[in-house]
Formats: sequence, C-alpha cells, structure tokens
Amino acid sequence: MAEDLAEALDAYAAAWSQVATDAIADFWRRDHFRFYKAEEMRELLTEFPAVLAYWRANEQLHRSVALEFHGVLDLGIPGPARLVSTRMEWRIGFRDDARDATGVPHRHAGKAIAGWNHVLSLWEEVDGRWYLTGWCEAPDAPPVYLADLFYRLGGEGG
Repeated sequence: MAEDLAEALDAYAAAWSQVATDAIADFWRRDHFRFYKAEEMRELLTEFPAVLAYWRANEQLHRSVALEFHGVLDLGIPGPARLVSTRMEWRIGFRDDARDATGVPHRHAGKAIAGWNHVLSLWEEVDGRWYLTGWCEAPDAPPVYLADLFYRLGGEGG
C-alpha cells in the first residue's frame, strides 16, 4: 500500500526540517545503499559516504528545509523492495552566513528558494520500518516548469 510509504515520506520530510545529517541518515539503509541524485547535483552518488558529505555541506548552507510530498504511488516492482514515485515540493531558507565549498559567500545567502520535482525512491522494510536505499529527483523540462510557475503565480488571471 502506498499509504505506509506516504507516512514514511512525511517522517522523512520532518527529518529534513531539522537540517541535521544524522536525522536524515537515520532513514537510510546504508548496507543496501544503491544511489542518490538531488536535482542540483551533476552526478549520481553511489557511495553513502559521499551522500553524507553532501548533506553535511548543506548544514552549513541551510537555515530551514520544508518538503511536502503529493501523489505517492507504489510502482509495484517484484520482490521485497518498493519503488515509489511522488511529487515533491521544496522550500529552502539559506543561512545569512552561507558560503560555498571555497569559502565564497553563497549566492542565496540570507534568501529562500523553492520549487517542485518528481522523485523516484527505493525502499526496503526492516522489522516493520521502511528505509530508503535509493533516491532520484527529476525536475520537469524548463519550458514545462516555467509554464507551471507562471500559472501557479496567477498568470493569465489564474
């Protein structure tokens, strides 16, 4: 059922709101980790220590993170793993002192950004609890995204 995984995604969103790597990592099954790809990343991460480093860097950038998941769909793959599709809306507030990896003030320091994308996630159940083993975010193509943004912001009387 998708309901149990929707609840797991809501709990995962609550972990992200803590802006703490340990809280986020607690949702992952490290011994079965397969992949991680955030939309802003250029490469697919296949080693969990690289994901932890990415999240720790975010702790130095983010003041707040809010995630909302909609339309959770269990894609019904065979076997014990579950492949889940969902829409994710995200809002990130950047710290006033946010700096990039080279120490240069981050372009979003003191500001907030938001957006939405699709997520495919891979889950495994252990002792009645769901754990992530894979995550991939996919935004819409730019023309589709911009048109959606236009209508969300009230374009053409909307």
